[in-house]
Amino acid sequence: MATQNPALVTIYNSLCEQQNALSAAIQQTTNPNLAATISTETQEIAHRIILVQNLMFLANSDQLSDMVNNIQTASKNLTTAIGQIGQVAGFLNSVSAYLTVVDQAIDLAKNLAAAAAKV
Repeated sequence: MATQNPALVTIYNSLCEQQNALSAAIQQTTNPNLAATISTETQEIAHRIILVQNLMFLANSDQLSDMVNNIQTASKNLTTAIGQIGQVAGFLNSVSAYLTVVDQAIDLAKNLAAAAAKV
């Protein structure tokens, strides 16, 4: 029986936690411009959730596992920024930094999947 890749499960859980945090934040705002910004970033995270879901059964890789620490650090920084979401520039910078490291992991996983498919 196939098992899910632990690194991808960790990345997936991180993305879901951030999506939940943004969902809570948008429910608390009374600023329509901030709500639109939060909504846009929530969509970006949701897109990555779908990408990771499609890769969950990829074989484990040391390279991918090594990326998890960077993602967890960026996730903690984003969680802090969401707590200070009124500082929009800092929030957007944190989202960008988080998604950059997530995207690197997703790209690696897609390349590993493509290489495995050729074997």
